Amino acid sequence: MIPLQEYLIMESPRHLGHDETGLIVFDIDDTLLRADTSDFYIYKRTPRGIIPLTTTEYAHDPDAGDPSRKDLFDFRDFRNPTKVYQSIINGTPLLHNLRILDDYVNAGYDFCFLTARSCEDVVKRAINDFLRIRKDGDLRELGTIFNRTLSHAVNDDIRNYPGRTDAEKKANILVDLSRSVDKIVFVDDDPKNIRAAKDLSIPNMKVIKAH
Repeated sequence: MIPLQEYLIMESPRHLGHDETGLIVFDIDDTLLRADTSDFYIYKRTPRGIIPLTTTEYAHDPDAGDPSRKDLFDFRDFRNPTKVYQSIINGTPLLHNLRILDDYVNAGYDFCFLTARSCEDVVKRAINDFLRIRKDGDLRELGTIFNRTLSHAVNDDIRNYPGRTDAEKKANILVDLSRSVDKIVFVDDDPKNIRAAKDLSIPNMKVIKAH
């Protein structure tokens, strides 16, 4: 693994030119922050009735990865606006990745998020309340660098994002975003999303694997 200092030097961006526009696009979970999912359950229908599973229990459930069994699971907590907001606000910031964000913002890039979550408007409010940028040595509110219009939660129940998988949905959005700015940077922790983004071969897009 590349030491943090060396990694940050390698990834340090050049400042945008006077007429250039730039956008850094961040995934949220396990990239910007480690969410507080202590109040989240996935409800599984079984012969014994409905049982709540923690996110860890769901990850190890033998039916969880079987598309033919997806109807057994109810993800209502992940669509609960209060729980979604609190999961972000009470999350743990991932400082290694946030330093990358700081570098790009200080180089003139705007920020937006691209997440597989739902409740897009709630996530926008939570990220605005949670996230701070270090600039000139001080932590500051996002302010105008946070482009809410270009931020997307691809499993939102109101907005319909095309694609068969989360990775495909994200890739489709990245194509559109890349057309709106001169330079774009995408940061995500999921290898499927990283691979889908790189496979796009977008000339003005840089893809970074989050720590």
